[in-house]
Amino acid sequence: MPSVNPSSSAPSAPAPVATAVPADAFAPGRLWRHALLTAISAAAGLALYAAGLRGDALAVAVIVLFCLSYWATGWLPDFLVSLALMFLLATCTSLGANVVFSGFMSSAFWLVFSGAVIGMSLGVTGLGERVASRLADHCAHAYGIALTGFVAIAFLLGIVMPSTLGRIAILTPIVLSFCERVGLTQGRPGRTGLLLATALASCELSTAILPANLPNLVMAGTAETVLGLRLGYGEYAIALVPVLAVVRGVVLVVVAMRLFPDRLTPLATTAVDGTRTTMRPDEWRLLAALALMLGLWLTEPWHHIAAGWIGLGVALLCLGPLRLVNPDAFLKQVKLAPLWFVAAIIGLTAAVDHAELANALRPALSRLDLAQMSTPSAYLVLVALSVTLTFLVTSNAAPALYTPLVPALAVGAPLGVKAVLLTQTVGISTIALPYQAPPLVLAMALAGIGIRDATRYCFATALLALVTVVPLTPLWWQLIGLLRLSGTP
Repeated sequence: MPSVNPSSSAPSAPAPVATAVPADAFAPGRLWRHALLTAISAAAGLALYAAGLRGDALAVAVIVLFCLSYWATGWLPDFLVSLALMFLLATCTSLGANVVFSGFMSSAFWLVFSGAVIGMSLGVTGLGERVASRLADHCAHAYGIALTGFVAIAFLLGIVMPSTLGRIAILTPIVLSFCERVGLTQGRPGRTGLLLATALASCELSTAILPANLPNLVMAGTAETVLGLRLGYGEYAIALVPVLAVVRGVVLVVVAMRLFPDRLTPLATTAVDGTRTTMRPDEWRLLAALALMLGLWLTEPWHHIAAGWIGLGVALLCLGPLRLVNPDAFLKQVKLAPLWFVAAIIGLTAAVDHAELANALRPALSRLDLAQMSTPSAYLVLVALSVTLTFLVTSNAAPALYTPLVPALAVGAPLGVKAVLLTQTVGISTIALPYQAPPLVLAMALAGIGIRDATRYCFATALLALVTVVPLTPLWWQLIGLLRLSGTP
């Protein structure tokens, strides 16, 4: 195998998803933090018990709240919280190892691994630098232009690639190479802003494209089964793209510029760049491997092989027959912390589902009466409901709970059935905390983004979306005839 230089300018393996925490998180002066979070979780557990929650549903709710509070505050290293979550679920519930540790069997877990291999391949072959240099020609004039360009690319890629995980696995190494190209080195705020804007755009803006992500497919499939309502690609895009994609995309760019201000300093073109007008054999081999991976991802509906297994196969090609990555160098650079984090988040989602925590909420939700409300009030209540469900069961599971309730919610409501159904997209696309969007967790793992930075960005974009996207959506729907803000449809 040829010698491979592991010290490429483009990061080749994911850095640990970790926030800066004190060296001794259990020092005497910091024990109050753990006592506070334990007390809050215990109080929430008592309140849920009084409300009638029992068994695994109660245990899962308390454990999830306890661990999410640590992820949000950064008072413990993320990988330690991840392991604690799996330990508590395994010992305090009857869900079983197949649920608690389901993250290790998920294709998303192996997408992190394969993403690390692909990222290293893009770095050591120089293909990532080549793509980044082309993008730099168009997007390196200003930080705002770069943000806008990558947010737009993330949205447009959703039109041709229906997997959010796949889009993130492809885009993240390219963004990292671009950052190196324009001087956004490790630790620069602009690097974090660019990576987060691209990742969150991949998750949120794709909600406006019907087959582009899992929540949309769950919503459409459930609507057809339960309501007999088939959503058309065109009418869905007309209803959602102008506000849910365009306005929300502007929000992502504005918040990134505000929270992570920076300036681009493009690297001067070197003589080496001038001599590399043609691609080397290793670049062609990597390009062929990426084309194969992309082709298999796009044809998943026919062969039914999950994106993670396809990524793992391509990673094995890069580590083996294609001779693109030195296995020894890769093992020295790979970090395990992102893998624990992804596995824990997937296990959390599976635990919420198997404990039927969502079903425990169904009786209360079915009693929600919109008939006595005005159209704006009913719309806001439905948005609040979808936002709450996304908090409780993540964006992937929220449509499975909300959509079957649509017939009951629409009885006597001043909104039509289709408006009641589509209102959930506003809440599903409002990600206030990273755990709500599992693909975002994958991006954090691949890019080495800290949970604190991701939480700040998600929370700020969610707040701004509440005062822009939420009120503008019904105005647009009124314009196209989907909703009437006065009277009954």
